[in-house]
Formats: sequence, C-alpha cells, structure tokens
Amino acid sequence: MYEKLKSILEARGITKYRLAKMSNISTQDIYSLLNGKKILYPNWKKRISEALDVPEEELFEEGR
Repeated sequence: MYEKLKSILEARGITKYRLAKMSNISTQDIYSLLNGKKILYPNWKKRISEALDVPEEELFEEGR
C-alpha cells in the first residue's frame, strides 16, 4: 500500500522499529500500517515525513 515509504526505508536501511522510534509512533502501529491493517492518520503522515525528511506529498502520493 505504501510502496514509496517501504522503498525509502529499504534504500536507507531503516527498520520498521527504527522508523517507529524516529517518528514517535508505536512499533505495533508502524507494522500494522505497513501491512495495511491500520489507516494512516494525518498526524502520522507528518511525523513520518519529518523523521525521513521527505515531503508528505511525495512520500504518500499513492495514498490519496
């Protein structure tokens, strides 16, 4: 679902656990989000994009 996000994490060698710590979102929520079991809240978009230093529009373009 969030292929751009997954590819950035893989390219940068960032684990889901590390992303959770960087974005201050629980590890379980990050795993659920990336497995399509949880919706992406607007404040999560902001926190994830800031943690990765990638604009929200670029990171979540397919999620619109």
